[in-house]
Amino acid sequence: MTRRVSILAYTLVIALVLLGLQNWSIAVGHIERHVIAGIEDRTGLKVTALERAEIAILPLPRVSLSHVSFTKADGTLAGKALRLKAHARLLPLLFGRLSFERIDLVVPEIDVALIGPDEGPSSWLATPLAYLTSLQNQSRIVITSGTIFARADGAIRTTLRDVNLVVDEREPSEPIVIAGTVNWRGVPTEIGATWPVAGERARVSLSAASELASLRLEGTRSGGGEPVINGQVTIATRSLSELLGWFGEKPRLAAAINRFDLSAEAQIKPNEISLSNASLSLDGDRLDGALALGEAGSRWALSGTLAGAALDLGRLYDRLDLPRAEPAGGKTTPLEFDAWTAHDIDLRVSVDAARISGARLTDVATQLLVKKGRFEAGLLRASAYGGTAKARLLAVSAPGGIDVKLQAGFDRINLAQGAADMPDFPRLSGTGNLQLALEGSGTTAEDVVASLAGKANVALRQGELGGFAFLDLLRRAERNPVAALREWRQGKTPFESLSASATISSGMVTIGDGQMSGPVYKLTLAGQSSLSERWIEMNGQLAPANGAYQIPLALKGALDNPSLTPNTDALLSPTNSLPASLLR
Repeated sequence: MTRRVSILAYTLVIALVLLGLQNWSIAVGHIERHVIAGIEDRTGLKVTALERAEIAILPLPRVSLSHVSFTKADGTLAGKALRLKAHARLLPLLFGRLSFERIDLVVPEIDVALIGPDEGPSSWLATPLAYLTSLQNQSRIVITSGTIFARADGAIRTTLRDVNLVVDEREPSEPIVIAGTVNWRGVPTEIGATWPVAGERARVSLSAASELASLRLEGTRSGGGEPVINGQVTIATRSLSELLGWFGEKPRLAAAINRFDLSAEAQIKPNEISLSNASLSLDGDRLDGALALGEAGSRWALSGTLAGAALDLGRLYDRLDLPRAEPAGGKTTPLEFDAWTAHDIDLRVSVDAARISGARLTDVATQLLVKKGRFEAGLLRASAYGGTAKARLLAVSAPGGIDVKLQAGFDRINLAQGAADMPDFPRLSGTGNLQLALEGSGTTAEDVVASLAGKANVALRQGELGGFAFLDLLRRAERNPVAALREWRQGKTPFESLSASATISSGMVTIGDGQMSGPVYKLTLAGQSSLSERWIEMNGQLAPANGAYQIPLALKGALDNPSLTPNTDALLSPTNSLPASLLR
């Protein structure tokens, strides 16, 4: 080949390359119908409008449609995109056939019509899955910077933003494989899924990861119209209430749990999830057992049995925004009982050791039962400081608001053993019992407290009362009446027995026979306390065992910080009691 011929050949090749690289703008009417048909065949979407079409041959054949609108034949899916790019396969093109290996939707806005009623994420995914399953010749579909709207009855139910997804090319019997990122309700999330469209016991997987939570499911799907998925599921979240709120659920009891981790063997059916060999971690406390989650209409039902080595029940309780009565004359606190009983719960939890506000319990069994209009929580059994403890709270809807019942029983509790765990507990030691039964009703927490009625009994033996030196007071009163009342609020007073019984009516506590006695003294107390107004007023008599004289005392003040002082208005008896000058 001569030099001149070589130059001509190279010039021709360069010209062809430049022509191939050039995007050619042509009128819509001149676009080959089979090009549009090829796109529709590989995507299942009918192109209804476009502004401009461009075709490039090199380096790879491609078609670009600008400002394109599209729809699915049945109307369940429609949208528009800034640009639709179709990448053709080179080899079939050489033989006169048009085949697209990849379809790009750039900045699309896609409307998805929900199939059936709007029931949350499961119904939102039904239409896209049905669309992808119906494709017979699916190319690789790439969505870049898209937005997807889920609509029902003409209203937008949810929106996915910043959608960057890749749906892999597949044959009709092959599984649907999706990967990418989306922003749902303000939380960027990386997702991946493999969903089978044919075959028995076909592999299925799902993963989602965000700063809020992570989810992974690996298993198999079987069944036809109502498939069943069996596999291993793991969930981890920094806050269970935040995760459920992300899905639009806000159960009040979920606020008790922050960090939540779950690993279990799952069986997933329509409206029902069963978890066996489940391992839960609640803020680091591990529980093992089985759980079941079902849906009946608008109510979710959770049931299960769990067991573990340790659980901080006090921490769970403190996180709940429970209604607490305000002092009389202040604002009212609605009970919002419907919100607390919005879901059905039947949970039984047993642990070797538990903590409640510092108190240590062992061999603990608890129960939580929630039905519509009924809330019940119970400490079925527990061992505590040499004794046993039980408690039960029951609240049910009633015509006048909410009926509340509280029962508690503590038997043979050694308070001295619990002193290190409960430093704020009243300065008492000894071994004894406490029985409490209360009932109340109302529409607010204040109403319930003001209506409380019931009984309470306490009995202790062989203990001490800290902060009061009653024996020193008696000795000084006998030797030097003028100095008797000095420095008597320091020290301890041992006792052989301490007992009191109270009746409660309309929020008023009446104690008629409170007694504390030792070998050389006896103290009696009687009076009333208002639970709603939070005050206490009681009068007492401190006397030596021989009854030679009596020192009248008064317990008065705020219920959480009363003061014990000599009662200067009381008369002293008998005649050889302390002189009145002692009390001035």
